[in-house]
Amino acid sequence: MGRRRENRWQPPEHPEVERPRAYSLSEDARGPDVCHAVTPAPVWAWIQFPTFHIRVKGFAKSWTRDAVLVEWAQFGQQADAWVWRSAVKHRTLRADPRHPGNAPH
Repeated sequence: MGRRRENRWQPPEHPEVERPRAYSLSEDARGPDVCHAVTPAPVWAWIQFPTFHIRVKGFAKSWTRDAVLVEWAQFGQQADAWVWRSAVKHRTLRADPRHPGNAPH
């Protein structure tokens, strides 16, 4: 009665494409005395890649006097990089109307 079709469509197989990695400041460039956030702060940050720059919504996880460690989602995965402090601006999270008790402070 029912027979498997041998010519059933399958998605094409592509080799895994190498994703570009963001540039990150060296330890010498970012400086000493790293402070780590208890709760990462929401930020906008300019991230530099080998062939382009992009502004991302991220979180500041650590910082020094000159640099900030920013974490963001890239291609569905977590990414992070140390960037110059001048490339980072604070942002505010919007309140979720479904959860009035969880409004940002």
